[in-house]
Amino acid sequence: MNENESLMPPYVPTRRSVRALSILFVVSAAVSWIAVGYDFSALRLASSGHRVVPQERLANTLFGEIVNGAQIALLLATGVMFVVWLHRVRVNVRSFGVRRLTYGREWTVLGFFVPALNALRPYQVVREIWKASDPSTGDPLGWKSVATPPLLAFWWGLFVAYFVLEGLGYFTLGVADSLPRIQMGHALGLTADACAAVSASFAYFVVVRINEAQEAKRSAWGRGARGAAPFDPRDAVA
Repeated sequence: MNENESLMPPYVPTRRSVRALSILFVVSAAVSWIAVGYDFSALRLASSGHRVVPQERLANTLFGEIVNGAQIALLLATGVMFVVWLHRVRVNVRSFGVRRLTYGREWTVLGFFVPALNALRPYQVVREIWKASDPSTGDPLGWKSVATPPLLAFWWGLFVAYFVLEGLGYFTLGVADSLPRIQMGHALGLTADACAAVSASFAYFVVVRINEAQEAKRSAWGRGARGAAPFDPRDAVA
């Protein structure tokens, strides 16, 4: 083992975490579609011209609370698992000898918690990891020219839209003093949950494809890139 390789972090397969994330994304998408059904039912009740019996309204409300609780629990569990996986695949790209990455490992965690910045930084980190994991090149700087598919932007855009629309929906229902505003609140919630369902489906493919790319790059190039440029100590902590 030469000096360049000894200063690089080890490559660690992420198959197990990908399997767990895949299950969580599939379940999250399913629950979100159920939430869409609830939102549609709530919108129908709000728009109903006939008198709704209290039992029907209570049952609808209780069902909504159960679905909402399931969504929150899945969001937290998936979020924790995703951050752990993201940090690991970010470390893995350094094991390939990739250099001059813009976002350090700390952004795989901080990117989700810095206000305002968290609307964009996680996407930027995942996009960079996608490019750096591409097995078509083993050059330390060749990853910069790799193109990324629209899938990434759709995934993150819908995820952000979910939070924005969900917040607007809750706010609208909280201050609603007329039937049109109640209807608008439920319509916003319906759209938000549809965004969440599609985003979770896209996230499944993002995670699976990055994992497959890293496995392929590991097989093709091994630890570090063939003919790698002299090691830069600043890259050891990148």
